[in-house]
Amino acid sequence: MNFALAFLPLESISALYVVLFLLPVLSSVFLPVPEEVALLIAGYLAYLGFVNFWAVLVVMFLGVIAGDIVGYFLGRYFGDWLSQNIINRVPFAAHLLGKAKHYFDRYGERVVLFSRPLLSIRMIVPMMAGHFRMNLAKFLFYDVLISIVWVGAVVSVSYFLGSGLDLITEVREIKHAVFAIIGLIIIFYAVIRFIKNNKNAGLV
Repeated sequence: MNFALAFLPLESISALYVVLFLLPVLSSVFLPVPEEVALLIAGYLAYLGFVNFWAVLVVMFLGVIAGDIVGYFLGRYFGDWLSQNIINRVPFAAHLLGKAKHYFDRYGERVVLFSRPLLSIRMIVPMMAGHFRMNLAKFLFYDVLISIVWVGAVVSVSYFLGSGLDLITEVREIKHAVFAIIGLIIIFYAVIRFIKNNKNAGLV
């Protein structure tokens, strides 16, 4: 954590807020820094007194939403080009993209809500929403809902655990526990749906 702080403009509060805002925005265009890192740093800076806790919550929330809007419009205007390149280079890509579109058209709201804690999925969901022409107002409605919870939770965890010597370890353990619970819920839901579908088809 201290290593990360060495690269931040701690001497200027205004510049610090700007940098914190830009981190989640840049992560939406595949900056190799997950937004969790930016949120954890923001909470830790609030604990150290460099920034105001409530102000940094708002800044990080706006940064996350701005980043998702960037991703949405990247998908909307460049999604066709990107999809065609993937189809030309990856076997079965057309079939997989077709299934992804069908699933997104049917469960788009759930995808936006439940993908936020899942790093590998979260980064492409805004682009998928734009590419598959999900209504922008609907996308933002669900994105804002989950982002309020997500940003508030991650920044608060870092803020309230800031006094611990093993901050990153503690947060990582909590995050892994949350991921494990989410994974079990998804697996349970998938198994139930599989059994139900096979039963309806007369296979069970």
